[in-house]
This record gives sequence, C-alpha cells and structure tokens, in this order.
Amino acid sequence: MSRFYPKSDIRTLLYAMLRVGLGLYLLIHAVIGLMDMDNFMLTALGYLEDSSVEFLAYLTPIIPFMEFFLAVMILTGIYTRAALQWATGIGIFFILMFHYLDDLSSALEHAYTVVIKLTLIIGVYYNKFSLDYYNLWNVRKEVASIEQRHQ
Repeated sequence: MSRFYPKSDIRTLLYAMLRVGLGLYLLIHAVIGLMDMDNFMLTALGYLEDSSVEFLAYLTPIIPFMEFFLAVMILTGIYTRAALQWATGIGIFFILMFHYLDDLSSALEHAYTVVIKLTLIIGVYYNKFSLDYYNLWNVRKEVASIEQRHQ
C-alpha cells in the first residue's frame, strides 16, 4: 500500500474533493453533450468548417462518449492515473486546436482543467478515497489471509 498515503487527513480529503469536483464537471459536460448531440455536432462542425483540420469533424461524435468514460473513471477513482493522463492529453489537444482556430476563451477554459488534471497526477499519492485504494486494500487483506493459512 506504499503507493498511497496511509492516513486520512486534510491532504487526502482535499485530493478527493478536487478529483470528485473535476469528475463531476467532466460528467456534467459529457451528459450535456450527449443529451443535445445535434447542437454539439453543429457547434463542432462550425468550428471545423472551411479550416485545414476539417477532417477532425469525423471524430467529433466520439468526444462526449470519451469524456463520459474518463469522467466516470476520475469520479470513482478507478485507474485514476491513467484516466488523468488520457484526460490531460485530450485537454492539451483541444487547447492547441482552439488556439489554431482562434477561440482563445475555449482554449483558456481547457487550460484551467489541464492544470487541475496535472495537479491531480502529481498528487496521486494522496488518492486514498478511491476504488484504486480500495482494490489494493482488498488485495493486501487477501494476501495476508493466504499467508496466514500457509503458516
């Protein structure tokens, strides 16, 4: 269990609150995109229309599904590091794309979330209130019981 901070104190609580907050933000953003897929597609196609990256329009339908999947992983804390790394990579892609398309306010909004994601990646050691920690705790408990039976 040395992968995680063993105590329940302010650091683990702040980390959990920041992780859950980011997960909820991404989940709500994904659900809005899924519920109003027509408007989402029109907005995305409006960005990409008559630009040199117009081929990216074929990928736009998967964005809300990808965001939903990563949001659930971040929210529950399962495979947190991998989910945050993927979310950071996708966020950086959108920052660059929005800069290229001259939508600086959207690029700045994505930059804020990337900073939060990077903060969470750096502090993943404090990810105690998560399914990652719970799974390791169960494995440790089971290994201890197996070792106890063999003695």
